[in-house]
Formats: sequence, structure tokens, C-alpha cells
Amino acid sequence: MLYRVRKYPVFFAGLVLPAALIVGFLILYPVVNGIVLSFTDASPLRPELPQFVGLENYEYLLEDDVYYASVVNTSYIVFVSSALAVIMGFFCALLLHFGVKRFAPLFRSLVFQVWVFPWICITILWGWLFNTDYGLINYMLTASGITETNLDILFHETGAQWVMIAGFTWRSIPFLMVIALAGLQSISTEILEASELDGARFVNRIGHIILPLIRNVLMVALLLDSVRFFQEMTLPLLLTQGGPINATMVLSLFTYQLAFENWDFALASAAGTLWLAFLIIVAWLILRFGMKKEHVK
Repeated sequence: MLYRVRKYPVFFAGLVLPAALIVGFLILYPVVNGIVLSFTDASPLRPELPQFVGLENYEYLLEDDVYYASVVNTSYIVFVSSALAVIMGFFCALLLHFGVKRFAPLFRSLVFQVWVFPWICITILWGWLFNTDYGLINYMLTASGITETNLDILFHETGAQWVMIAGFTWRSIPFLMVIALAGLQSISTEILEASELDGARFVNRIGHIILPLIRNVLMVALLLDSVRFFQEMTLPLLLTQGGPINATMVLSLFTYQLAFENWDFALASAAGTLWLAFLIIVAWLILRFGMKKEHVK
């Protein structure tokens, strides 16, 4: 027997209220409180109550070169990492779906282990791989004769950025592979068999049939990955501390330093508010121009 909301409003309110309270307390309240703090001079270093300062915090940020550097670095590192992760995850899914079928469950389980690794473990691994003195990357480069001396990869601006990109990409491939694989498994086999009978090559089937059918799935995966990378700061915090010369200073690390190193909660709240607005714009652009509109007749 189905219950109607209008007939039993109290019953349905009782079902929804606990979840609404949890969402309001854990999500809505911190967001609203952060926006309010961004218009004050709140800081634990000031004993008096926060005073309203208007747009001073936003004006300061918009005149700060480090803030602009963090926005540019975040955009570059996040979007390149997300794009590479989606592409590589998609090809891994193709391999599992059309190629390695006998050991597909084992291969999928092994690859997905990367996803469950904590970021701190990946940071330690990446620090060892790219260490100047005893890193595996430098050892392979010198042993193969590509370079004569060890490279200070983490102390070079472009090199440090690509270390971040490699870490973010490697960490996300399993998650995106599983999403892409679910999209591939939703495609009707009759469509693929019909295209094969028509003489379409596998590459053509990917470009003209498979990708259009799972385009929305990949766009949602790209959005989820981008949002998650915007929040990540373990890798740049522990590996480079935002250097060299702010080359790996990202918004999450910039906001963290304002709040817990400079103890300027107001300025950190302003940075977080602009960060939220930037994420909303990015999400809108992906959903508006990346998603394929489906017309239902």
C-alpha cells in the first residue's frame, strides 16, 4: 500500500526531518557560517568579537598575487589530472570489457586497490619516487643514460606541477575505470553487434557509438573527479608546501594556510567562498556544455 504525502504529512515529515537536520548541521550551517565570517575580521588571535568589515577580505584576496597563482595552479593541475584520469580510466574499462575477460575480475580488483590507498601513503610513495638523491625515477634516468646527473624534479616549477598531476591521475584511474566500465556494460550488445556486421572497425565503434552513448557518464565522472581534486591538499602540502615559487600552491592549501598558519579565519572564509563560487561555475560549465541532452518523445 502506497502512502501519499498530502494524506500523511506528519508521517513523511518525521521520515525526512532526521536527514534534513543532519544535512543542515553538517553542510548548510558551515557554508552559511563561512560566508558570514568572510565579511568580518574573525580570528582566534583577536579577543574581541568579530567586527563587520564589508568586502575588505575579498578586496585583499583580489589584490593578492599568491591567491591568483593558487587559482591558476588549481585550474591547471585539476583539469589536466581529471582529463588524463578519465581518458586512461576509459581505456582500462575498454580493455576489461572487450579484451581481458578471463581475468577481468582479478585485474579489476588489483587496479582498484590503488583507490583505497590513503593520500598520505601515495604522498610518501611519490616523495620516494621523485627524490633527488635516492628516487627511483632519477635512478632509472641516470642508469639508462638519459641524464648524467640526478634531477631536482620537485624543485623545478614545471616538474613539481607534473608530479602533482601524475599523483592525482594515478590515484583516480581505478575509480573512473569502474564508472566507465558500468557505462560500457549498459550499452546494448545488439547495437555493437549490428555495427560490427555493418563492417565498422573497433576504432570507429568507439568514436561513433560507444563514446556518444556513455558521454554523460564520463562527464559526471569528470565533474566528480574535478570536485574531489579541488579539495585535495595532502600531496602539495607534504611534498612541496606549495613551492617552488608557489608553483604547486593550490586553493585548498592556500585556504588551509590562511586559517591554520596565519589564523585569519575571516580571510580563509573569503577564500573558501570564492572557491565555492568557482566550483559552482565549473560544475555548471561541465553540465551545460559537456552533457548530451536527451530528447524524450
